[in-house]
Amino acid sequence: MRPFPNLLIVDDTEENLIFLESVIRKSKVNLIRALSGFEALERIEGMELALAIIDVNMPGMNGYELAEKINGDRLGEKVPVIFITASHIRETDALKGYGSGAVDYILKPFNYTFLQSKINVFLDLYNQRIKIIKDAEVLKKSIDSLAVVHAALKKSEEKFRSVTLSAKDAIITADSAGIISGWNKGAEQIFGYTEKEVAGKELAVIMPSPHAERHGNYISRVVQGGEYHAIGKTIELSGLHKNGNEFPIELSLAEWSTESGRFFTGIIRDISDRKRGEEALRKSEELFRSVVNNSLDLTTLTDAEGKIVFISPQCEKVVGYSADTFIGKTIPEIIHPEDVGRCQQMWEKVLNNDLEIKDYEYRIIDGQGETRWVSHSAKLININGKVLGIQNTISNITERKKAEEAIKVSEEKYRTMLNASPDGILIINMKGVITEVSDIAFELLGAEIRDDLVGKKITRFIPPDEKSMMHEIIERTLNEGLAQNVGIKIRKKQQTLFAAEISTTLIQDPNGAPLSFMVILRDISQRKKMETKQMHADRMANLGEMASGIAHEINQPLNIISLVMDKILFESAKTETIEYEFLKKKSDKIFENITRMRNIIDHIRAFSRSHEEYVLTAFDVNTSIENATSMIMAQFKHLGITLNVQLGRQIPQILGNIYKLEQVILNLLVNAKDAVIEKKNKRQDYFEMIIGVESYLENQLLIVEITDNGIGISNDDIQHVILPFYTTKDEGQGTGLGLTICYQIIKEMGGTIEIISDTVHGTKIKLLLEIQRKK
Repeated sequence: MRPFPNLLIVDDTEENLIFLESVIRKSKVNLIRALSGFEALERIEGMELALAIIDVNMPGMNGYELAEKINGDRLGEKVPVIFITASHIRETDALKGYGSGAVDYILKPFNYTFLQSKINVFLDLYNQRIKIIKDAEVLKKSIDSLAVVHAALKKSEEKFRSVTLSAKDAIITADSAGIISGWNKGAEQIFGYTEKEVAGKELAVIMPSPHAERHGNYISRVVQGGEYHAIGKTIELSGLHKNGNEFPIELSLAEWSTESGRFFTGIIRDISDRKRGEEALRKSEELFRSVVNNSLDLTTLTDAEGKIVFISPQCEKVVGYSADTFIGKTIPEIIHPEDVGRCQQMWEKVLNNDLEIKDYEYRIIDGQGETRWVSHSAKLININGKVLGIQNTISNITERKKAEEAIKVSEEKYRTMLNASPDGILIINMKGVITEVSDIAFELLGAEIRDDLVGKKITRFIPPDEKSMMHEIIERTLNEGLAQNVGIKIRKKQQTLFAAEISTTLIQDPNGAPLSFMVILRDISQRKKMETKQMHADRMANLGEMASGIAHEINQPLNIISLVMDKILFESAKTETIEYEFLKKKSDKIFENITRMRNIIDHIRAFSRSHEEYVLTAFDVNTSIENATSMIMAQFKHLGITLNVQLGRQIPQILGNIYKLEQVILNLLVNAKDAVIEKKNKRQDYFEMIIGVESYLENQLLIVEITDNGIGISNDDIQHVILPFYTTKDEGQGTGLGLTICYQIIKEMGGTIEIISDTVHGTKIKLLLEIQRKK
């Protein structure tokens, strides 16, 4: 087997080199890596390169300078260079790159498959060059055979000056003046002229003008000038075809005389194929010598008996011994004792079955007594059914084996960590197919064996009404890198559902290209039940705290009813009759206030009811704000708190639960009330307690903003106030669950909460709700 081509990769970032190595790993190349242009020049000194992949922007020596140095001293073909860059290439820089050998530019981050295909193109070119070597070897033997035939033909031409006109070679006869008098079929095929077209013309008709000037029309000079020293010799010249194409020819001249005068016969052969073969053979031999001498791998040749007759200069570097150690020997006595038996079987398979062995791995003992791993490829040199020997290519893969072992250990650690997590962990590929599963995930999804999950799409375990949510989670992860603590329902293998919380993380390669997703799955069924109970308890606590305000709201219409009845009785006592219009007007007033009380009681009843199974509907946010403020307005007036409500116009409806949003607003208003009262109690001077509620649209978001000028939240507390059971209030004045419940409710509606606060200006809390969720 021929040695693999040298491929140079240069990048000043180690992670980029690792990625390139991972792309090239499966390609059959000898990889040369460098972190700078200077290191690259040092490593490739004297080497023949098949391809160079170079980063444009590097310190010290940029990619263009390195490419110019690589190709500057090369007499043959330039080394093809693929430049890698993270920014757009200017036209001037692109031209400069192409002048130094560039064949392509690739922008970072690049696609794995795209780069692999680029590399494969140049490997295909390399294989074609290898084929040329083989073809050239066969052609050389053919040429040698033709030379023997030609020598015999030459002798025959000297003995027999009259040759049949049907010969394949051109046979041309001319007189001493250089006028053509004879022209066979071979000449017609080679030069394209018929005998009739050239008869009587000078020999110069088949010689190109520049050639004729350079050689002084050699044929004519010999014929006319009597240069007898040229007679009987074979020379190479250029011929001119009728179509104007110039091509190489081989000419042999013979002289003969008759009574009519002196004549010459020229035997001309078109040697275009031979010249191409010779050039291909020359280039192939140069390429083979360069590849063998500069390859990182060791190349050896054995004869038909299996004895080593050739070994390349890399011997000591690859196996740790000098080449003299192995010349004339068969299987070297350096193979690890445990691998000798199977190596012997490998050789027998090659010799007995004419097999080609690729990348056969075994261990050897180097000159220092250390164990090395090598990869061995072997192929019989078989010509015409006769085995001439074996070509071997040996690579030192010790470092690769160490890396593989390290990866194996790393994978074991990864698996241990995966299974040690208290939450279920799934790894899914970019197509949504599960590739790895932790033990906890098996339990959560009700699986019994690995095949129940691995290889299945994650959407199989998502109910139809939740699939759009799962797609949103994936999209958010792709765009932002992660999605955290998203509530979703999960279907077990047994088709039962449970409430879950999903967090996803995007796994990327060193260049930022997405590889897969890590999904953390948590069963929150019990937590959901506790939160529901706590939200209901919190709602009742709010009602209890607002009891005086609610009593005031109901007492006011009762007072109005009482006054109206007193008025009716007073009027009836004066006249003993009541006019219909007066009675109807007063009755309408009574029923109006009765309806008002009924509405207050109905709203309190609906608000206090558990909404665990409530179906999400579209509702008006401003209505929710008005309902919430109406329940607390009287209490604020009693405490001397100014409540400013500013509701935006044309606020769109959103999808959710109107009563849960009321609970959020009530919680925040109660917190604001406590904050302004605490600040007033701490100040000695006059302090106006102000709380504001505002709704408006901004950047495609519906925002509800609650502000107060109260005591504020310190920097140490603001990062923790949303955590469960964390409170800044005195003992017995708060559970620490109010903001947590608010956060969960807003999160269920697809929104977020922002808190801005300090101890000077007070607190501003924004509820940010996506308009896209409207109906």
